[in-house]
Amino acid sequence: SYLLIGFWFENRDYAKAGRKAFVMNRIGDFGVLAGMFILVASVGSFEFADINRSAAVLGGMPFAFGAVQVGTVATAACLFLFLGATGKSAQIPLYTWLPDAMAGPTPVSALIHAATMVTAGVYLCVRLSALFLASPTAMAVVTIVGALTALLAASVALVQNEMKKVLAFSTVSQLGFMFAAVGAGAFRAGMFHVFTHAFFKACLFLGAGSVMHAVGAHGDADIRRLGGLRRWMPVTHATFLLATMAIAGVPLTAGFFSKDLILMGAAAASELGVHGEGARWVGWFVYGVLVLAAIMTAFYMFRLYFLTFTGSYRSAEGEGAEAGHGEGEHHGYAPHPHESPASMTVPLMVLGAGSLLAGWLDTEALAPALHFRWWDEWMGSVVRAPSGEAHLAHTAAGIGGFAAMAVGIGAAWALYKGKAPDAFTERLPRGLHALLLDKWRVDELYDRTVVRPIARLAVISAWVDKTFVDGLLAHATAGLARGAGWLLARLQVGRVQAYGALMLIGVMFVGGWFLYPQVDLRGEAEGNVVRWTLAPGLGYRVRWDEDGDGTWDTAWSTERFAAERVVSAEEADELVLMVHAPGEQAPHVLALEAGRWHPVPSAWLGPSVLWAREDAAGAAPPAVRLEGGRVKVRAGGARLLRGGQTVEEADLGPGDSLVVGGFGAGPVLRVGTRVRARVQLESAFGYRREGEAEVVLVPAPGRRAEAKPLPSAAGSSELPEVHQ
Repeated sequence: SYLLIGFWFENRDYAKAGRKAFVMNRIGDFGVLAGMFILVASVGSFEFADINRSAAVLGGMPFAFGAVQVGTVATAACLFLFLGATGKSAQIPLYTWLPDAMAGPTPVSALIHAATMVTAGVYLCVRLSALFLASPTAMAVVTIVGALTALLAASVALVQNEMKKVLAFSTVSQLGFMFAAVGAGAFRAGMFHVFTHAFFKACLFLGAGSVMHAVGAHGDADIRRLGGLRRWMPVTHATFLLATMAIAGVPLTAGFFSKDLILMGAAAASELGVHGEGARWVGWFVYGVLVLAAIMTAFYMFRLYFLTFTGSYRSAEGEGAEAGHGEGEHHGYAPHPHESPASMTVPLMVLGAGSLLAGWLDTEALAPALHFRWWDEWMGSVVRAPSGEAHLAHTAAGIGGFAAMAVGIGAAWALYKGKAPDAFTERLPRGLHALLLDKWRVDELYDRTVVRPIARLAVISAWVDKTFVDGLLAHATAGLARGAGWLLARLQVGRVQAYGALMLIGVMFVGGWFLYPQVDLRGEAEGNVVRWTLAPGLGYRVRWDEDGDGTWDTAWSTERFAAERVVSAEEADELVLMVHAPGEQAPHVLALEAGRWHPVPSAWLGPSVLWAREDAAGAAPPAVRLEGGRVKVRAGGARLLRGGQTVEEADLGPGDSLVVGGFGAGPVLRVGTRVRARVQLESAFGYRREGEAEVVLVPAPGRRAEAKPLPSAAGSSELPEVHQ
């Protein structure tokens, strides 16, 4: 899309439009990736079927951002995915790239930016219908954003004067209709509008291209300088009229069926409770907004039709040459237009026929009793629908849809049939007209709040790069290297006496290393068993204090391995509390002091939703105290589970544990033992040095066992295999 929009790369505005599309869709890509990562972390699959099958579970699974719960997993994933859809499918706030994309060749506008690519976001939401239905919050956000996008884009299209700009904002508006349907639970209606919209919008864009070809417009065609083209372009006129009728919702055309299905879905959403019991107003609000947007759609499309094909040709023999108001691309239209060749008109006829007939695949909007429901049956195998029945929906859709079409077409007929091009805009307050013509100045808002601050930040970053990175770091590093080289060069004096002195210093340093023994004692625990190992050293003798009681347990020997010690509950050296938090491999260790309560740090327990009781004010973490060789645990605001039963207090011995929370993924508290050992080394020169180490292990409750020595490793340089 970036390359196609900037196809005329020599035009700077077109290149900017391509860059704008690229950047905005990267924002959307971030949302899609975040949503995908949330889903694969929760479900373990990227498959639509697996995700939809787990939708009910995801709808009840809390989603925590740090220690703060922010809705459910389904809500978080759906909102991130919808952020991606707002970029790809041009919804508020990432819609501004699509109107600028009309800088690309007209077939690109028709087939990619109106009929296929931009509907990918709708398709994604529809394929994940079960997931979206599991989150009323996400459904409400999607339908409200879609409805407001439909209304905003339609209001801008009311006053645009270039054919492709009108159609571009019309595309944004129709995409809003599709998302409003998706958010209302009318998934098949949203996809049906994708299908029918592809016919009539592609026909309209290619019809605009045919007009531009006929009048010799360089770039977009200004409708204020057109008119009366039906005399010269009968095929383009007929197909353009069919597509205009379809998008306006004239009965029995494709747009009539799909648009009324959307209105019916919006009306039904309130009765079915799609957005939750406290948000039943959302459905009727969206219904009213969509009816207003449908009135605007019928009006601006027939305004475009009347100003282009009816009345007199306003560029005949240079007549009305000033209508373009000095815009360089709108001068010199051909005084004698002509019909386009068959290579352009045949596709128009095919698309015009689709604009008329495609809606008959699903006739529920016309009459539920008719049996033309092929689209519904085809979509039913992969798309879930909200349960329940809505009784007012058919009536509301029929009345609202027909009234919108009639009011919009009637107003356009009265204002533009044989009237001046500015008949409507002259009746608008000047400020409102300027605001609509400037597209509500959203681009200017983004420029002030996003583009300019980032540009200023880029200038500052460039200054820092030149001044600090290049000027200080790079030059300072080079200077340091030169200084080091100068210093090392001074050492190369060429005198044998100096080299001998340096060698003597080196020998003395190495000798000192061997003269004094180096202690490297390590302990490893596995269950109740602790093993102590000592790094090897040349000529060392060693004696062990294996239990850390201050008494040497062995005589001097060359043995580098202590006896394997099995620690029972009754032989605990020092009790500690081990906190196994969800998602963390290594436990946290809390040292205990007799007679004093120690609160377990909340940060070690993970999100409070995993361990706090619902009725606990402030969610205070549990507290522990060492008393008589046992560990007392007090619940506080946490929920303690021991043996499947909820307890307020617990008395734990070495190796005992309990679960905090009741969701199967909460943290675990376990009483462990801190074991110490001491070793003394003697070098071959008689110099001695001591060292000690400690390790935390979890002895089995009540287990006793005798210590057993490891196989002797005397005379071997290999350590025994240790399982960690």
